Amino acid sequence: MYPEVLAQLICPGHPQSRLELEPGAQIDKDGAIWRGRLCCTAPKASYTVDQGIVDFIGSWDLPTSPAQLVNYLAPTAWVYERAWRPHALTLLSGEPFGYDRELPLISQLMALEQGGLYLDVACSNGLYARALSRALSAVPGQSHVVGVDYSLPMLRQAQVFAQREKLSISYIRAKAQGLPFRDGSIDGVMMGGSLNEIGDVDACLREIRRVLTRSGRCFIMNLIQVEHPVGRAFQAFLGVGGVAFWTLEELNRRFRYNGLILKAQWRYGAVVFTLLVPAPVLAPANPVEVMP
Repeated sequence: MYPEVLAQLICPGHPQSRLELEPGAQIDKDGAIWRGRLCCTAPKASYTVDQGIVDFIGSWDLPTSPAQLVNYLAPTAWVYERAWRPHALTLLSGEPFGYDRELPLISQLMALEQGGLYLDVACSNGLYARALSRALSAVPGQSHVVGVDYSLPMLRQAQVFAQREKLSISYIRAKAQGLPFRDGSIDGVMMGGSLNEIGDVDACLREIRRVLTRSGRCFIMNLIQVEHPVGRAFQAFLGVGGVAFWTLEELNRRFRYNGLILKAQWRYGAVVFTLLVPAPVLAPANPVEVMP
């Protein structure tokens, strides 16, 4: 984790309190916080930074579905981007859809001209985080990318890939339903394929809406229900393991319900790309005075 992220972090248990780095932390040669502890200004709350990853979950919180458990395993983290992910969209969309077609969408749609802080939610191996970090290297001004995931093995592998490319990306272990960032602190949010597996989707979307700036953007790739009976039966089987699928109409209703406005959307078979912006927050009405 890099120091520029620290000012925007909050304590999940005490969101109004600051997080401070304890003295004596180990700083890596490229400036990353490699080992140490983040302490909340409220009592009895601290979080470990180990090998550059800050952990807001701890060992007591275990996966809640078979799908999450699979992603929690080290072999899955190793295989994911080496074997499955490069071919996934081609298989799921029914047409050639490699990284050369998918990843440019991120830099084209995230409005990078002003720079800022960007978040890859449920980042897995950090594919989107790396793509955006490369694109931001050509943008003037201060910018930084953060990858958040529940699985520590996924984050470790994401870190390996980023270091190989010499990309300065911060990695944080946290839930998508409890993003440890201040309200309105994130200029752009990405999520690549994880919306179907994270469990409480509405809580995740509300968190994305909460952390986005007023002019922020959100780019989500996910899967929807297929129409073919065989594919529908297979999706129903995956549903037993905790993978959810919605119709396109149901998906868009969820976005609206949780304060995200649809700006653009593209569908390729079961694969959907969506660009969203936060709905305006209405000012509260003036309180009515009660006459004595």
